[in-house]
Amino acid sequence: MQDTRLFLRRPSVRLALVCLFIPVLLLLAAGLHGADGHQVDLDAVLAGISVVHPLGCDALGRDVLARVAEGLRLSMGVGMAVVVLGAITGITLGIISGWVSGWVDNVLMRLADIVLSFPGILLAIALAAMLGPGVDKLIIALVAVGWVGFARLSRAQVLSLKAAPFVEAAVGCGSGVAYIGWRHLLPNIAAPLLVEASFGLAAVIIGEAGLSFLGVGVQPPDASLGTMIREGTRLMLVSPMLVVWPGLVLFLMVMAVNLLGDALRDILDVRMKSSA
Repeated sequence: MQDTRLFLRRPSVRLALVCLFIPVLLLLAAGLHGADGHQVDLDAVLAGISVVHPLGCDALGRDVLARVAEGLRLSMGVGMAVVVLGAITGITLGIISGWVSGWVDNVLMRLADIVLSFPGILLAIALAAMLGPGVDKLIIALVAVGWVGFARLSRAQVLSLKAAPFVEAAVGCGSGVAYIGWRHLLPNIAAPLLVEASFGLAAVIIGEAGLSFLGVGVQPPDASLGTMIREGTRLMLVSPMLVVWPGLVLFLMVMAVNLLGDALRDILDVRMKSSA
């Protein structure tokens, strides 16, 4: 309880909660408004802010508030799915690599080096283009890029814990690798992995928006913050708010996640605690 209070008192956490205020408010407003973000209304093309359309309408007369809320939910859903799948894949391979060592470690780490040798966004674009459009294909492309950070971090942590007394005691008792990894290694490396997941979530949100902006991510008529920004750039001189609203929500979400990641790192990093 006291750690929770200290966490909430941190300036970065308070600023993150402030950044989350507008996205959460938009989600609540969209839920109360009940408009359909896919309904085309040619009589309301590029309509301004009104009671019927609180954030106006786009070039097809679709409600901007409903589409921003749908894009926000999709970005968060894709982000959470990619982080969970990437963490499961990366942590599993990292623990195996660090524990087994030898040629298994060499093969897995060279594979990670190959992935890291390419810029992440370019590799994700290539994979998304090869797999084709669709949210599921987008998740696969982002997971193929995002597992490496978890793998390298978990491998480094396992290498530092292999000689720990409690691990040697578990080995001496005849415990299997799966049991040792689940009951002994994973709980002791969870803190840095949690921080990695928070920063990874922010990167995935930006990656999803970037791929959708380039046309290889979420496809119309589904709403994504990236596709909304792309569609709005053609009408910036006529209706600049079509870019401002999705861009503002994207900025605030990424900023909030990064600030929470900084706070988690400060709280969970033992070295920073001891130096303080």
